Amino acid sequence: MPLPGLPQVHRSRYNKDTAELYGLMGGAGYAVGTAQRHETDLWPLLLEAMGRADAGAGAAIDYTDWARKGDRSAAEVAAYACRDTLQWAAVWLGEEYARVPAYLHYVALSTVVDDLCVPPLDLVSGRFRLYGHSVGSVIAALEGEGWRHDAVHALLSLVRESVYQYAEKVDHAAAGGAGLHARLNDSAGVWDACVYRMHSANNYGCGVVVARVCGTGPVTFGWLMDSGMADAISMDLAKSALDVYRLDAHQPTAGPRPAGLRQQAYHSVYLDLIDDLVRSGAPEGLVHYGRAGLLYVQMMERYHERRLDHRVPLRPPMAARLRELFGEEPVEASVGNRFRAHRDGAGGGRPLGGPTGLGTSAARVFVAAGAGS
Repeated sequence: MPLPGLPQVHRSRYNKDTAELYGLMGGAGYAVGTAQRHETDLWPLLLEAMGRADAGAGAAIDYTDWARKGDRSAAEVAAYACRDTLQWAAVWLGEEYARVPAYLHYVALSTVVDDLCVPPLDLVSGRFRLYGHSVGSVIAALEGEGWRHDAVHALLSLVRESVYQYAEKVDHAAAGGAGLHARLNDSAGVWDACVYRMHSANNYGCGVVVARVCGTGPVTFGWLMDSGMADAISMDLAKSALDVYRLDAHQPTAGPRPAGLRQQAYHSVYLDLIDDLVRSGAPEGLVHYGRAGLLYVQMMERYHERRLDHRVPLRPPMAARLRELFGEEPVEASVGNRFRAHRDGAGGGRPLGGPTGLGTSAARVFVAAGAGS
């Protein structure tokens, strides 16, 4: 529990005391005392998945398409990931979103490993480059901005994300759709799923760079963890309410418990984290970052594309901005060749595992309950 501090921002209007009014966000509203403790040891699950990769399973998924929008090339996957980067950055930072280009390249690398299965060693060695930028060159640029140990935190968080992303893709393919998410959701509580979700999306590392670009000054580890987790959960709650998860292979709110109860617990953790940030005096930039997922799911093409199951074409102004801030060639030819080989070999390019069809939106829970009665 963070110590009280001098609040820097007002408490969210959407909070523990108003949650019961919004059924789509958690059914019964806020659940007091939702546990924030680990119940599952992640390391054996990771070691098992990475053991499969070392035994040869990785070759079957390296540079495969996990964006699942029918992209014709790895370059398209990468370009759309950079589009998403600009839109996230604008939600987090407003008109300051492009002030530090290396920050955008960092967030783009965090995004592309979600959509394209990049082997972690390719990422950290520089064999994989995004618009000509390697992880090493991006971190060096952040150090050149005077970020020092913050650049190291960002680097290590990105490496962790790449390992988690790769492990869950290997595990998902081998387990026929079960994967790490489902196994973490096998516990009574939701804390393990929340923490893993935050690290596998690198919300922690992106929070570090948000704080730097915002100029918050020194921040606590607790603020970075709380805001990163809240950002991931707010996004997932909004995706669930808008039924975006109907087509997602990984659903953090899914699990053996009744869907409404699990979603309520997930939602309650978010409300506790946001209240803790405000109560302990976290800076406005990080509190806003924690809440931001409730905004960008509605605004960004990335999430509407998931509902449509196909891409929304890049608008000319966005294409021009991408060229200005990133460059002309999203990935190198070797990456494109491996992407096409997998796509053509799979007979059309749908990813391993495919959509689950198990939508977790509260609207579906209500409809099902009404049908049953």
